[in-house]
Amino acid sequence: NEEKSEDKLCFDKDASDGFKRCPFLGHSSRTPFDIPYVKSAKIVDASTFDNEASTHMEEVYFSRENEVSSRKQEFMNSVNVEPLKQEPKTSRDLLFGYDQFFRDQIALKKKNHTYRIFKEINRSATTFPLANCRFPGNATDEVTVWCSNDYLGLSRHPKVISAVMEGLQYHGTGAGGTRNISGTNSFHRRLEVELAEWHGKDAGLLFNSCYLANETAISTLAQNLPNCEIFSDAANHASIIQGIRLSKRPKFIFRHNDPEHLEELLSKSDRSKPKLVIFESVHSMTGDISPMKQLCDVAHKYGALTFVDEVHAIGLYGDTGAGIAEMEGIIDDVDFISGTLGKAAGNIGGYIVGNHKAIDTLRSYCPGFIFTTALPPATVAGCLASVNILKSDEGRQLRSRLHSNVATLFNKLRAVDIPAVKTPSHIIPVHVGNAEECFRASNDLLLQHNIYVQSINYPTVPVGQEQLRITTTPLHTEEMMDYLVDSIKSVWKHHNIPFLWSVCNKYDNCYCNDKSAAALCRYQTFIRSRYKPLNLAGTSSIGSRIPISV
Repeated sequence: NEEKSEDKLCFDKDASDGFKRCPFLGHSSRTPFDIPYVKSAKIVDASTFDNEASTHMEEVYFSRENEVSSRKQEFMNSVNVEPLKQEPKTSRDLLFGYDQFFRDQIALKKKNHTYRIFKEINRSATTFPLANCRFPGNATDEVTVWCSNDYLGLSRHPKVISAVMEGLQYHGTGAGGTRNISGTNSFHRRLEVELAEWHGKDAGLLFNSCYLANETAISTLAQNLPNCEIFSDAANHASIIQGIRLSKRPKFIFRHNDPEHLEELLSKSDRSKPKLVIFESVHSMTGDISPMKQLCDVAHKYGALTFVDEVHAIGLYGDTGAGIAEMEGIIDDVDFISGTLGKAAGNIGGYIVGNHKAIDTLRSYCPGFIFTTALPPATVAGCLASVNILKSDEGRQLRSRLHSNVATLFNKLRAVDIPAVKTPSHIIPVHVGNAEECFRASNDLLLQHNIYVQSINYPTVPVGQEQLRITTTPLHTEEMMDYLVDSIKSVWKHHNIPFLWSVCNKYDNCYCNDKSAAALCRYQTFIRSRYKPLNLAGTSSIGSRIPISV
């Protein structure tokens, strides 16, 4: 039988309906000739301030005229965006201006001082928290890092490094496949068992990051539980929010760390429907610690499952470092715990622990687990070493030194009226309240004082709550702390950023919602009158949607 020539190529047959069909797969692989396009979808026309924004970025990034000119020029070469050359218009360009759309989006970020510039910080495995900062043009300088999530410095621990190197020697650099197809190593199974036992649960499941763990676990749970309703803390992390969005299930937002509001919402729900209550134990930006016991009690009263993100608590709280649930003795009250191996554990990866049937369901249905190449065995070996350190006496000593340093640094900052927010956790937010000034302060600390602490702005925090998020470690010395405090004080004075008045020291939390206290607080009054929220949406005031409080 002679083979038909038209079967030799996959897409070689024209169809009358405007599609090319694959002779092997038929219409399931058809590719259209004519695609309908949206002819106009421009959100913001920022073409008028491209040059202005670029100029303003220079003013923001370098606030002192006597800055070393060579370093300034090197930085500005990386900040300034070269104007795009106008390419000849194609049929696609005439249908939608893609380049202009992307240009407008970046210009909008620059105009609102939320455009992010990544600093190249080469941390040292032997001298951390010291690091080598590489500037554009290959100029380098030594800096002290004050914003790392490597809370205990375990990324440089000799036992962790040795475990990773041994894993590399025996197993190579990659896993070689997904967990289902050749990617499961003995290290993966050992770590999942170790994590489950650490948190007092039946089983654990390892993911490539905790963002992925939250996103895919939450969406999978909610999608598979029939008619599931989700109750989410208003300050939950972006990974949780994205998981809820992907689930397409009804969601109800309760006020941050407010069990009474949660109960108010749950009381209106159909008791027969499955429910998922989601919150974080330690909030990454404000440093709040949730009333976990009360939230869990309310959730279980109405038949809900509890899903708690312990990312910023893992390794730092509890006798063995298992987090707030362990510290408060309520591990059995939490149905699912998500954690990370990329912060206090000093490695990378995320995980979920819970009862065996629930974890097996996630293992069988989570697309973010099933279709992702597994973590490299060497990386998992390093994670195992870190977890064992965190559970040991050495881990307890590291935690003790960390919390001692946190208290010392906070007291030093407050002693000179720097607006450090008192929190019950290891996170020290220093309030600025304005994106432009926060950006200036961060860059002056880096360029003039060799201190790296990243400015935090929208959308990580609401407009009006811009801050420097300071994290100390057991490896920071008191001499380093004194230099940090003096440097911040100098930058604050230079930019006329408000210090605390004595009246403000009566209130532990600068994000106080007590109206009577706010009326007495001259600092809050000054901040509210000085800083006006910018219109990030381009159409309506962000201030009308996000409460601004300091």
